[in-house]
Amino acid sequence: MTRRPENLLAAPAPGAARRIALSLLDAATAARERLPDASDAEALHDFRVAMRRLRSTLRAYQPQLEAVVPAKLRRRLRDLARATGEARDVEVQISWLERQRNELPGARGAGVPWLLSRLTQRRERAYQDIRERIAPKFERLARRLRRALGSVPPPDATVPASLASLIAQLLEDQGSDLERRLALIRSPANHAEAHAARIRVKRARYLLEPVVREAKPAAAVVRRLKHVQQLLGDLHDLQVVIVRLGDAAAAAAQRTRRLHELAVGGDRGAAARGPRPATSGLLALARVARATQERLFRRLAGRRVARSLPAELMALAAELRPPAPIVAAAPAARPHLPLPARYTHRARA
Repeated sequence: MTRRPENLLAAPAPGAARRIALSLLDAATAARERLPDASDAEALHDFRVAMRRLRSTLRAYQPQLEAVVPAKLRRRLRDLARATGEARDVEVQISWLERQRNELPGARGAGVPWLLSRLTQRRERAYQDIRERIAPKFERLARRLRRALGSVPPPDATVPASLASLIAQLLEDQGSDLERRLALIRSPANHAEAHAARIRVKRARYLLEPVVREAKPAAAVVRRLKHVQQLLGDLHDLQVVIVRLGDAAAAAAQRTRRLHELAVGGDRGAAARGPRPATSGLLALARVARATQERLFRRLAGRRVARSLPAELMALAAELRPPAPIVAAAPAARPHLPLPARYTHRARA
């Protein structure tokens, strides 16, 4: 297990940011080395999460790291992290379908095995792409990132702020932005707004987790960030499921029309070849997904934790910010008194 760096908050921000990034790079590399083990069910998940954390860290501390980590390396990491999203989305969809398959009565569940078969094939292709294309690219990128993060930045005449001061400023900015984003989520139809808010919550969480052992008040805030991120994530995942079910229903209808054409044309074996999608079952699943999405929205709207989260980030920022140095007051100037006349050239002899 990768060891987290310690004594970060009081350290100068550029050096502390490099230590955090190197620790996350170690975690991603360790997960990458587990990918060939087919029995390790968590390796792909850990690899994806580690890359997302590393990308978020390089983004948060971009001004402090730009002298050693060029934009080209950050863009390559972004592209690799995005390329793993397909596998994650398909995993979520398969998991949801498997939970629902026993809930639909009779013929209503007929479309589930057909869709699960399609998604399973899609997942295997996504896994193969990660192992054969993305992982080797990450290895090459990791070597370059390690050299960059281990290099000595050019000297800077300014005194850098501490990591605690920088995190406090970032939390203030994120709290203000998150408050605005959450206010835009007014119904389950605000998919883009909910997804944007989730990204902001995740960034705040990733910012705090490396220092949570040093900043004790951060632990409770991180727990609430996880909770709100889960709610917003579930809303987003259900929207992806609904879109996938719509695509599947369209594909099922197209296949049914083709089978009809073959049967009318005299091909008696047409109906027996391949799986039999049931469009009505897929539409029933879409209604279940929509109803679940509405329940989740009501939970989000009714939870005080989501509404209070921006204020909690602001309060934590105030706690983390080091006190301003006390500047000793300059001694009061003595009043100017004129010299006695005997010391001037006008003194009388």
